[in-house]
Amino acid sequence: MILMIDDNREFNELICEFFTENGFTVASALSGEEGFAKAKLLKPRLIFCDIKMPGMDGYEVAQRIRQEETLKDVYLVAITGNVGADCERQSLTAGFDLHLNKPVRLDVFMKILEDLP
Repeated sequence: MILMIDDNREFNELICEFFTENGFTVASALSGEEGFAKAKLLKPRLIFCDIKMPGMDGYEVAQRIRQEETLKDVYLVAITGNVGADCERQSLTAGFDLHLNKPVRLDVFMKILEDLP
């Protein structure tokens, strides 16, 4: 199970469609609050999460996920349009396993899925 959290509806739908077409089960959320709630309910193996979202941003989502005992082993990937070493460092500090800058090529998504621990 993959969870895609991104407030950009078009991007979210496009990536979810890509995963589904490649045989993966995927759920989506359009806000940090919705994403965190779905993560607790669905317990996905992998979460892709945008950083800049209104309300609960991606950093807070990551911190909350890492505090949940049932989600401690989820592989958490930040996806953001923010570039720079500070943004990547902040993502990893918040609890993300990997930081990706938008736009993300589809083959990068597949490589992450293939290499999941």
